[in-house]
Amino acid sequence: MKSFKTIFIKGVSYFFILLFIYASVSKLLDFENFQVQLAQSPMLGAYAGIVSLLVIGVELVIVYLLVIRKFRITGLYAALGIMSAFTMYIYLILNYSDSIPCSCGGILEKMDWNQHLMFNICCVLLLIVAIIFNGFTNRIKLMSRLALSTILPLLSVVLLFDINVDEHRGSFKRYVIEPLKVECQILKFPMNNYYFAGSYGDSLFLANRKTPLLLSTITPDYNSIKLDTIRLDNYKYDFVSVTINVLYPYFSVSDGKVPVIFEGKFPTLMAYETGINRLYFSRFYMIEPQKYVFKTMLVKTKESELGILNTAKKEYQIFPDVLQKKTDGVFDTDGDMAIDHYNKKIIYTHFYLNEMITADFNFHNIQRNRTIDSLSHIAIETKTLKNGQQKLLRSPSVINRAQTLYDNKFYNVSNIRGKDESLKVSRNNFIIDVYNNQTKQYLYSFYIRNHDKDKIRGILCTKHYFYVLSGNKISRYTFK
Repeated sequence: MKSFKTIFIKGVSYFFILLFIYASVSKLLDFENFQVQLAQSPMLGAYAGIVSLLVIGVELVIVYLLVIRKFRITGLYAALGIMSAFTMYIYLILNYSDSIPCSCGGILEKMDWNQHLMFNICCVLLLIVAIIFNGFTNRIKLMSRLALSTILPLLSVVLLFDINVDEHRGSFKRYVIEPLKVECQILKFPMNNYYFAGSYGDSLFLANRKTPLLLSTITPDYNSIKLDTIRLDNYKYDFVSVTINVLYPYFSVSDGKVPVIFEGKFPTLMAYETGINRLYFSRFYMIEPQKYVFKTMLVKTKESELGILNTAKKEYQIFPDVLQKKTDGVFDTDGDMAIDHYNKKIIYTHFYLNEMITADFNFHNIQRNRTIDSLSHIAIETKTLKNGQQKLLRSPSVINRAQTLYDNKFYNVSNIRGKDESLKVSRNNFIIDVYNNQTKQYLYSFYIRNHDKDKIRGILCTKHYFYVLSGNKISRYTFK
């Protein structure tokens, strides 16, 4: 039994030697990116500089302690302390944070945050068993040291989180009502990469990032999903990011990174190349048959702009006065669009600011309105890495997540908590703010329960129903 305990302690020590060497070296090799990832953390953003150096330093010190036999038990306690801190950090991020930052890098980058949490818990248990196997004649001393190695790091992380937990709370108050019935109908998908491609009444069209030419249709009875495969007249392109747009009976297939645009018309599933080239874009929506609104980055200015494309005329126009630069012209103007086909309006909602821009289909009559939160002047910091890639540094959370409109109402999914809203409300519900679609005046808000803590991927409203696409499912709620 003594031999097994010795082998086990050595095995655990060697495992953590390899783990911390790999973790620290991978962070050092990509140190800039590691600092940026820490800076994006809702808890550690303000301390990214010192924490990045401290984490690497502690990991290397633990490796030294574990390598030297007489310091090995000290190394196991130190490893237990830092792994306990990491575990509590991930738990708080997953369950109580307003936003979830990027991964930790290295081999753990391949894990999602839930898998990472389970991995860390297993590591903590391994360390506790190894320390117990090392043996102590004084059990009280053993338990006190174990408690000290776990409780102190846990309390430190909790305290740090508590200091920053109210960072994204606004000073406004919502008028909350319940316009939807509590019960909902749910359809599940095999994957969680779906997005709304369009709708026709209560016939919904969804596409998938992983299977880009597969179109899923949910009929109004909401009992089944019909699958169709769109065909192209030309497959010579190396597609990167394909998006399907449906404005029934017309549809398009586009890839703004190649770039290429195909167009078709139901009931056929054949899409034909339009001949448009040299137009790159990150957002692309059909506003009329053969007419699109897009978002692109200009090579000359390196700033994002909006434009209109006419595939019939094979021409497009950029409108540089729509998005107004405040800092970098990229992240500070980042956002998404909702199309009001009935009134022929484009509504652009910023991710990080409370501004909504409304214009007609030719970007005339531009109007600028505010959402109810007060975040109109957020400082967005960016950093250009050595490879030329620009990343957000200490970025704010996305405050306007998704939008839809129907009749005279504009629905916006907000990530900002109001003055009287707890973190529990924010974590357990999707918050929908409703505005008058003509004046953009705030009307009311309502909550939709987020039982599985899923990320919302899109919303859609029709005459009788409100649809929420989150995780790998779509939920249909009925208006009262």
